[in-house]
Amino acid sequence: MSNLEKRNWKARVAEEFERFLAIAAYCWVLLAVLQLHRGMILMSYGISYSYLEGMMFALVNALILGKFMLIAETLHAAGRWRIKTLLYSTLFRSAVLAAILVACHLLEEGIVAVWRGKSFWGGPKMNLIEFLSLGLIAFVVLIPFSAFRELQRVIGKAELKSLFLRPANR
Repeated sequence: MSNLEKRNWKARVAEEFERFLAIAAYCWVLLAVLQLHRGMILMSYGISYSYLEGMMFALVNALILGKFMLIAETLHAAGRWRIKTLLYSTLFRSAVLAAILVACHLLEEGIVAVWRGKSFWGGPKMNLIEFLSLGLIAFVVLIPFSAFRELQRVIGKAELKSLFLRPANR
């Protein structure tokens, strides 16, 4: 492998890792806020809740979900809507990522059930309302993420960074 190929390979790995960290950080913030909310609700009913465990759970899930979302982005899972308006492509990307997150949640529930000695389908049951609610929550919280990704695709990473990190001219 030549020096140029090594540099290109290292640059690609660094870029992918940066993308992964951004996705995982976004997921962690969202999941951590939901864990805080869960803790407040449980404690209001006198049920003990460990915030530390909740935050660790959020971190592990964020890393796993971030990897699935990165794979979906790499495979251009929502790519067919790129010719549509920015609004449609943002909403479609959010819907695709929400479906992936719901599927990951169902997979996680199955793995936990197996870990506890039950069958894969023996975990906590979700009724249709819970399933649709989870999908809707995931869809809504992923709209800002999807909008930033679509804006970055349209105007470029450097321009997007400049818009958000450069002082506004007044």
